[in-house]
Amino acid sequence: QDLRRQREIVRQHQEIVNQHAKILVLQMRPHFIYNTLMSIYSLCNIDPHKARQVTADFTDYLRKNFNAVANEGSVPFSVELKHARAYLAVEQAQYEDMLSVDYDAEFTRFRLPPLTLQPLVENAVKHGMNPYSGQLHITIRTRHTEAGSEVVVEDNGLGFDAALANDPRATLANIRQRLEMMCGGTLEIAPREGGGAVVRVTIPEQE
Repeated sequence: QDLRRQREIVRQHQEIVNQHAKILVLQMRPHFIYNTLMSIYSLCNIDPHKARQVTADFTDYLRKNFNAVANEGSVPFSVELKHARAYLAVEQAQYEDMLSVDYDAEFTRFRLPPLTLQPLVENAVKHGMNPYSGQLHITIRTRHTEAGSEVVVEDNGLGFDAALANDPRATLANIRQRLEMMCGGTLEIAPREGGGAVVRVTIPEQE
């Protein structure tokens, strides 16, 4: 009886996780999609080669978003990193010199819930970009520590609203809940020295 109850609890938790992933995909920013399509439209005459590249990156981004809905378990970090790269490539095509990205993520031997990294970098662009304060610089780092696997997304943007970061309806809260439920992971956000924000994801050692 106890085993059956435990299985039912696990099943219910997994269903909640799957529903959250689906909701997150459906909450893709409409203006990001519209802006990307309009950028491609404009580039078709100005720079056809760049238009083709943005179309390929955008298609890759959308494919990985929708694949995440069908995924019922954790995914390799390398998959999440490719998803984030596709998203950032599209944003860099639109913002050009206003957005730069550094990758220090050679350590990839761990798994995490789908739609973890990409929404974090999207959040950094959404809340950090300010055309009047210079270039937005985002750094993605991974490393192996005594606590497990660590992913850091750091930006020099406008910072963050602590109330928004803890809002249960916010993207960060959604990611934090899925991390806890699917792999016992944690998500912490803090102000960056000199301005901006640092988001740190820790995944405990996995079998």
